[in-house]
Amino acid sequence: MTDLSLHAGERILLSLRKHPLIIVGKLIPFIILDYLPYLLPKIGAYLASTVPNPPVDYTALLSFANPWVDFLVGVYWLFVWMGAFGTFTNYFLDQWIVTNERIIDVNQKSFWDREVSSLFLDRVQNVEVEISGVFGTLFGFGTVDIESAGAEVGATTMSGLSHPNQIRDTILAEVGQLHKQAPAGPVAGGV
Repeated sequence: MTDLSLHAGERILLSLRKHPLIIVGKLIPFIILDYLPYLLPKIGAYLASTVPNPPVDYTALLSFANPWVDFLVGVYWLFVWMGAFGTFTNYFLDQWIVTNERIIDVNQKSFWDREVSSLFLDRVQNVEVEISGVFGTLFGFGTVDIESAGAEVGATTMSGLSHPNQIRDTILAEVGQLHKQAPAGPVAGGV
């Protein structure tokens, strides 16, 4: 991300996106929808063979030789491809960046709606990993849930990430480094 400004001394440890299998699964319905218009001539032939004395020649009406069919199929494909492009854009622009100071969650909600939030590592209390399902287990992707100190508990959830256990270990190691570097404060009730 070019518009991300880091603090002085802050460096990027991980730049994460969802597993590629996630986008493949989300694009399969669009591939199926893309091929549906090729069934129109078969539907026309079926209607022509089952309706006795049809008032309209269904074979000619539902063929690609009809300019209205071409127009309507073109508009249909336009919307299918826009949906597929929107899905891919959402996948590609969603990103999680782990630095040595914070976790930055870039969530692309729609074409013109993006939400960027940060969670400082010194506020992290717990990091949980959940790997569920056959595909998650076989291909090694899952969800990383980070609980933070403060008003919002469970503030950051990163789903569909490759190697979630390594991500958890990296975050916890960096949290440990921050706690080692933090100066010890006065002990409450001490002399």
